[in-house]
Amino acid sequence: FAFGMKVAAVILCAALVLCLVNPSVGQFFVRLGDKNKKGAAKPTVTDTKATGSVSTDTAPSSSSVADSGTSDVETRWKNFVRWFRENGGIVSAKLQLRERNGRQGIYFKERMRRGETVVSFPRTLRFDEKAAFKSKIGHVFRELKQSEVFPDLRMILYLVYEKSQPQSFWKPYMEALPQDYDNIMKLTDAELRKLLRRPGCENTHNLGVQMRRTFNRFFGQYKQLVEPNYPDLQFSREQMLWGFNTLVANGWGSGSDGTGDKMMVPLSDLPNHRRESAQKATNRGFISAAKEYQSGEELTFDYGLLNDAVLAFFGVSTPDCRGLRR
Repeated sequence: FAFGMKVAAVILCAALVLCLVNPSVGQFFVRLGDKNKKGAAKPTVTDTKATGSVSTDTAPSSSSVADSGTSDVETRWKNFVRWFRENGGIVSAKLQLRERNGRQGIYFKERMRRGETVVSFPRTLRFDEKAAFKSKIGHVFRELKQSEVFPDLRMILYLVYEKSQPQSFWKPYMEALPQDYDNIMKLTDAELRKLLRRPGCENTHNLGVQMRRTFNRFFGQYKQLVEPNYPDLQFSREQMLWGFNTLVANGWGSGSDGTGDKMMVPLSDLPNHRRESAQKATNRGFISAAKEYQSGEELTFDYGLLNDAVLAFFGVSTPDCRGLRR
């Protein structure tokens, strides 16, 4: 028994270390990656059927969003699909973006047979450092790369910059992403301390502390090195927090093992997380239906997230810790 507890402790510590800032490069590893990749972690969220409780086997890859009306959601989805296809992507006409119970997800509007193509990702749509270099202020990001600015902070800046541009090439993608995140970053200091005192919530609390420290470090560097020197990158704390949460929830490591500099791949991040979903998360090639889906059924991906990350990133209850607020 003692040996088993030690092994469990080692595994948990290793998972938390992945979420810490690397002092040498200032990176924050926020997605454990495709389970099929080397080094990916096995998800531990389990199903619950408790009446009246928040479902714990499905967690939003994009956090809860305010209900802005069905027509607005449909418009954003149509704009996104049109843009995605115009740039070489393939997405099934049987999919739609919907909001249920205050959170966003991808659903089937008609039956899909096993083996049908769900999505094919074009190589041209990679929201990464190369895309930043090709942007209108690419010279700024090339300068930042030569500076002491953290790599993940550069990606956050690029995210917030493109979101702030009315004519941005990435506008349909920016509008398809959640505009707010009801995650652990929204807790007050008092609520975070209260979370620590609840049984089963200590690890989520610790991850939340690390997330806050990381964001504060990023924002401090922004105020010191970026804001005074780059007029095109003048953003509020709230805007920077949105960029941070978006990178946490949607970022992929660019390396083959899921680590490395962050990038985002449109549509690979919109389906919600579900433990041991039939569809395994990936951002390359194409995805075909792993089973038969019925009309109204939600498309979910297994992103290989641990319980603590599911609750901290998305605010969704887990068997270990029943929500951020009680």
